[in-house]
Amino acid sequence: MFTLTIPVSTDGLSAIKADLTRKLPDVKSSHRCEAIARGLGFRTYATALAAVQAGVTSMTQVRGDLFVAYLAEHAFTISPAAFYHAAAKLALRDVWEHTPKLTMWGIGSGGPRRKDDGRWEDFREMNARFKEARSELLGDGAVKPFLASLAFLGRVTPTKTIRKGTGSYWLKHIAENFACSYPEGEKLGPTYVANGVLIAAALHAGFKMKTYVDNLGYDELNVSFNMSKPCVEELDYEVRPDGARTQDRRHREAMKRNRHYPFGSATF
Repeated sequence: MFTLTIPVSTDGLSAIKADLTRKLPDVKSSHRCEAIARGLGFRTYATALAAVQAGVTSMTQVRGDLFVAYLAEHAFTISPAAFYHAAAKLALRDVWEHTPKLTMWGIGSGGPRRKDDGRWEDFREMNARFKEARSELLGDGAVKPFLASLAFLGRVTPTKTIRKGTGSYWLKHIAENFACSYPEGEKLGPTYVANGVLIAAALHAGFKMKTYVDNLGYDELNVSFNMSKPCVEELDYEVRPDGARTQDRRHREAMKRNRHYPFGSATF
């Protein structure tokens, strides 16, 4: 389960309304608007509009249960997932706007790649690849992994300092194997998580990151966070019981037992 908070603004309300118009075309427009307001903590849609038009922009928790409850009162049976997805796009865009190098795959898009004809990409081609990877982060395909990552990160303990051993690529592999659900119980994960989506979720959740540059001066895709490495390791053992780290741990524990009891069990 995750907790999703978003900044509420005039543009944000319009974006959620437009997204739900596309995804829930059978729901009457006025009912959609009122359900959105309830799901964002407002008494009515008019109240929500008045607040944002007055410049009162604040972070609010997204409540899918209140969204669907209002629609149920008007004979619409709707999954809360559509509402969470529309709201999550705002959260993703907020991180996207504040992190200009963030793409679907991490920080930047790596150095020049060799093309099919054997030549290397020039700057124009690299920049086009970067822009495409950046735009992918705002697409529908990033939303569900973003929410699943938030659910996973809710289990991670923050630290005061950024730890080198908490790389985003390792974390994204745990996140995409993490079994989780929407707050109302509908299944969410496991689901594939791109490195950049995990980074976006971590930044949205309040974690800090450290970026790196390779020996040629290009941004490395992976980052490190202010997260407890022992906490992440325990989560990895739990989420991936057959993973390489878990197998290594079992092997070390077995070796330790054998050193203490070389002839088998100490029980006689």
